[in-house]
Amino acid sequence: MINFYKKILLFIYFMSIFGCFSQKNNEFYDFYNKKHKNLAFKVGEKAKYKFSYGQSNKKGILTAGYGQIEVVGISNIDNSSCFKVQAKGGTTKLFDFFYEVDDLFESHIETKNLTSLKFKRNIHEHNYKANQVVLFDRKNNYANTSDFRNSRKGGLKISNNTQDMLSALFASRNIPNENLLINDTIHLEIFNLEKNNIFPTYFVPINKETIKTKIGKLRTIKCKIFVEKSRIFSDKNSTYIWLTDDYRHLPVKVETPIRVGSIYIEILSVENL
Repeated sequence: MINFYKKILLFIYFMSIFGCFSQKNNEFYDFYNKKHKNLAFKVGEKAKYKFSYGQSNKKGILTAGYGQIEVVGISNIDNSSCFKVQAKGGTTKLFDFFYEVDDLFESHIETKNLTSLKFKRNIHEHNYKANQVVLFDRKNNYANTSDFRNSRKGGLKISNNTQDMLSALFASRNIPNENLLINDTIHLEIFNLEKNNIFPTYFVPINKETIKTKIGKLRTIKCKIFVEKSRIFSDKNSTYIWLTDDYRHLPVKVETPIRVGSIYIEILSVENL
């Protein structure tokens, strides 16, 4: 049960990398050499979510916690202007008795080409704690990592296409609608700071649906996403994410099966969209 509470909190952030946009080939989407006109988000945007547990194909009935993703401001990294984006999550008071979680993820996304220049994770999950940072050297395609709790430094070769899990979401949200094709696939390359490795992933938009949410009735694009099989996540069923069918491409709902039942993530509110 402990691992379940941990995974349900973390999944809201990992769902960020699956931004429901498609390409006509199986190459990684190249954000580095593209100049994006940022229309999908702005400073001050804040989306709040509830995550819960329930039976598969049904609404979650047991609330485990809450989280939010926010564009908090503009920062400066290596003389480059960046969007500073934060994702936070924590358990409810009831779930704190079983497994207390208080997590913070932060990304600094270069405003011109929407690639990550810095990413950090500050984690408190029961007895597990982590405080890690990665700086992306885009000139030399290298990721420099620091683990402050264990006083360790490291590094890893990356490509122009490497993103962190938050920058992948916000960059993908800006892919034009005309580039989106049902039943096509887009590939992303994510730097996993916890394990200090590269995680390739992909997703496929499968259809369009109108769904009811806490922020209203929305036209959405439903996507089937790839999740690595583990002790928690099953490979027998698909994970799905719903994003608004407009130029903002806001994530509003997620359902993913686990060994028993499903995890649900639902949007509660959004500001400054």
